Amino acid sequence: MTQDRIALRYQRIVRKELKQTAQELSQSYLTNESRAQFVDVQTQHAERMRVILENLSLDASNAFKVFTLKATKKAPLFDNFIEQRIFDILSKNANVISQTIAANTIAIASAAIAQTMTTATRDAVKSEPINVARAIVRATGGAASVSRAMTIARTETHKAANTSQYTRAEWAAQDEGLDVVVEWISTNDSRVRDAHKNADGQKRDIGQPFNVNGEMMMHPSDPKASAANVINCRCVLGYDTQ
Repeated sequence: MTQDRIALRYQRIVRKELKQTAQELSQSYLTNESRAQFVDVQTQHAERMRVILENLSLDASNAFKVFTLKATKKAPLFDNFIEQRIFDILSKNANVISQTIAANTIAIASAAIAQTMTTATRDAVKSEPINVARAIVRATGGAASVSRAMTIARTETHKAANTSQYTRAEWAAQDEGLDVVVEWISTNDSRVRDAHKNADGQKRDIGQPFNVNGEMMMHPSDPKASAANVINCRCVLGYDTQ
């Protein structure tokens, strides 16, 4: 699948970024023997992630650029205006999510420091800066970063794909004067969260939100929705003209 290929490509890029940041945090701790300069690493990490997520969003959006509603009228013309609108939405999301990712990376590193210091009450050697620095690398750039990078890549690829498809369809419906109904479609397997399983089959006129466990969402992976309803979402929309 196209989304899978994009997600796998960016998983490697995100993982590389997490490993780089792990080394920077480790070096910062060795230099300062504290978290005093972590804020500088966090700022740089957030900016690099923003660029990565913008590129990911553009690749995913362009991969799903062809969208045709079942209509008897002329095919909708997707001009620069709607593409700029999509870019603005995805760019804003990349900025917000990159800040969250960077903050979480610092939180993981800080937790590793705290855990190492707690252990050091029984073994003082573990509190030495070099050992704390190694713990930071393991926590932020080690094995756990593989799954973290995949979660980020999959979530953001799906978000970009759904956002761009929905925005183009909404604009096309307005341009053509069509009555379009959208349906929330869950994958309905054992991994689907209950909120999304319950949303399966909901139908709305395009432009009207779905009720997903009390949260109003325009479509699956809506950038304005909570992390609980977005992370690792695999739901899609069905489109139909009345």
